Amino acid sequence: MLPTVYRRQVYKRQVGHLPTRQEFQGLLDLYVREEIFLREGMALNLENDDEIVRRRIAQKYEFLQTDLAVPDPPQAGVLESWFERNKLSYVTPERVSFSQVYFSADKEGDEAARIRAMKVLAELRKQRTARAPERGDPFPGPSDVDALTPEEVARLFGQSVLSEQLFKSPVAQWSGPFRSGFGWHLIYVTACLPGVLPALTDIRERVLTDYMDDERRTLNARAYEKLRAQYSIRYDGDDR
Repeated sequence: MLPTVYRRQVYKRQVGHLPTRQEFQGLLDLYVREEIFLREGMALNLENDDEIVRRRIAQKYEFLQTDLAVPDPPQAGVLESWFERNKLSYVTPERVSFSQVYFSADKEGDEAARIRAMKVLAELRKQRTARAPERGDPFPGPSDVDALTPEEVARLFGQSVLSEQLFKSPVAQWSGPFRSGFGWHLIYVTACLPGVLPALTDIRERVLTDYMDDERRTLNARAYEKLRAQYSIRYDGDDR
């Protein structure tokens, strides 16, 4: 049976306070009941052919093996080599900042909205203004957006022509009109920052954590292959 001190501490973590004498007696009664039923059930071999029990035991064994797989800290130069092989995973995404003028297709139809956008585009290019949301229709979102990643742009405008063109459009110039699920947009890109690979010294702790996780997965895979080699596996009714 589990030590009473341990069970009291588990109860405290779950409930927020130590159990009263009555509450603790209830915990003990529940544990005894569970233990009796477990032993009686195993005596009847009830664990056999039970998919849930099989999966639970396999998971507990896998967790046990994972806890035992503790890789050694990397020696000099190892982390640097690992970072070089995996550096693309640490590149920060490019970001774009822009202002937009929106034209809804709900008023007069899609083509009319596009024509309105084309007319305003010509006027804005002559006026050399950097923002003019009042020249279009109210947009159900921000008119001025700062430092969005491609993922965030797609979340805002969906997978659309606008989402694709935002990162291709020239800076400090009105472009468009581009279609999204909302309607038509004119955009004025104020800044487009390329993706950057941070120096290892700036993200060393993060890289070290990832390296240790990678090594742990490798150790787990090796342990499984070693364990699997101890078994002779036959597939009945299979030609493999």
